[in-house]
Amino acid sequence: MKFLFYYILRRFFVRLEYDSEKIVLTKGIIFRITTVLTLSSAVKFTVKQSPLLRLFHAKEVTIFTLGSKLSLFLSKNEQPPFLPKMPKHSVRPRFREILFGAFIDTRALAGIAFFTAILRRIGSIIGSSYFDNIISAFVTTAEKISETLLIIHVAVPKIAAFAAVFALCAWIFSFLIKLLRLSELCLSKRGKFIFVKSGIVTLYETALVQNTDAAVMRKTIICYLAGCAPVYYNRTMVLPAASENNFERISEQLSGTAPETSVLVKTPFYRISGHITVPLWIFGISSALLVLFYLSEMRFARLLKTALYCSGFASGYISLCGIILMKNAASSFGEFRVKLSFRRGTAVYCADFSRDISKGYVLSQNIFQRPAHLCDYKALIIGKKSFRSRQLPLKIPSDPPS
Repeated sequence: MKFLFYYILRRFFVRLEYDSEKIVLTKGIIFRITTVLTLSSAVKFTVKQSPLLRLFHAKEVTIFTLGSKLSLFLSKNEQPPFLPKMPKHSVRPRFREILFGAFIDTRALAGIAFFTAILRRIGSIIGSSYFDNIISAFVTTAEKISETLLIIHVAVPKIAAFAAVFALCAWIFSFLIKLLRLSELCLSKRGKFIFVKSGIVTLYETALVQNTDAAVMRKTIICYLAGCAPVYYNRTMVLPAASENNFERISEQLSGTAPETSVLVKTPFYRISGHITVPLWIFGISSALLVLFYLSEMRFARLLKTALYCSGFASGYISLCGIILMKNAASSFGEFRVKLSFRRGTAVYCADFSRDISKGYVLSQNIFQRPAHLCDYKALIIGKKSFRSRQLPLKIPSDPPS
């Protein structure tokens, strides 16, 4: 509907005006909405061309600022002066690196939600019988898996088998979509902009303004074993598989700072458990309840036992990932840049940003950290963003040397 009104009939519904300082976009006929965006506040430009947009020789442009965004449709050949133009020369990662980045970037829970939404949308278009047939196929597959496992005396409830089959199919579907989006990925630089181009079915072009966000590396257990991890800037993957040295170099490019050497700060090993307190408690409670079930020789509540097994496995895996990854994670506080490491779920993130975009920091300390002289460091940066690193030594160089 937006494409119909704001591109096909845009001469009636849209008025676009711009100069060297701002963009003024007015939409609508009866209810008119005028959006004014100053170009100096822009931090990210994206150009999207889906198969439908390419059919009509159109493109969707979105301009992001620190607190809002503006979307409009332009002709394929329209290149207004406020839209950065991507250079011809670029650097292309190898396909195996793109494959690795798509694998790491595919999240299980997000994949399940996306897969479910796609199935519901297809069912609403084609008919409910199509949706029912897909669910029936999942149920049949789950029943066959349960029957096969019974042959080797492993009892798995059908609902657990169905959940596993559905989750696996959802993950594979999301992985393929992610791989198509990252295919033909290339990276280039011109002036204050970093350009990222990717996609086969739907084409994406992104221009990122330097020193407006933190460069973030997301490292999982697989990344730890492979020695590389994807790097993001302003929620855009700029490198699908970067080593620590490559991450350092791209951080210097994105922050516009010179190379510097700073002391690494780590959590003492005996305090690593402070990063995984919640999953450790869940693992302990789940394990204790399972032991109680077996000691009491209870033959019922198989569904509850399955839930406890899943809870214990998930929390144990998260705890193990936290111990291994946080043991090797480090933060640093240099004269020009700050690097903070912190855990979320099964991954450890490293945020590297310039002190120029820092708005301050917050040091906090609970009663358990006081005897060990540890604290939590929360960095505040522009755009209402913050990064919090926990269990750091209390005496850290929070401010640059004078």
